[in-house]
Amino acid sequence: MKLKKSVNKFYKKIKLIIYKNMFHRISDKEESLSSSEYFCLECIYLMGNPTVSQFANFLDISSPNATYKVKQLIKKGFITKEKSKKDGREYILVPTQKFFDFYENKEDYVIVNDLKQNLDKKECKKIDKIMKIMTEQIDKEKA
Repeated sequence: MKLKKSVNKFYKKIKLIIYKNMFHRISDKEESLSSSEYFCLECIYLMGNPTVSQFANFLDISSPNATYKVKQLIKKGFITKEKSKKDGREYILVPTQKFFDFYENKEDYVIVNDLKQNLDKKECKKIDKIMKIMTEQIDKEKA
């Protein structure tokens, strides 16, 4: 199937770009973060302020392992634990300004600017619709 092949090719290219950028950020900065710590940090950010148990469940790791990783990221100043406004008994993981300074231009994908320059408005709307459908499908598969 042609569509499956092109989606897989696109997915692989995006993953490579993400990994390349991840290692570039790690090696470029004075701050010492392992690739595992960076991965955890990015997961916490992308999950949108999870609790430690949500973070552990998402990565399918033990609570003690997740707690250890979180403590390391707190110690390095990349995240904080804040009392949840929904449930005062829980703490959520929140990226700090240090994280955002480190992560810089995280959502600045050159491909979006290129698409806007090379496609007309109708084509951009079609791609936007396709991306929304793909995102919804991914959300369904997570559940």
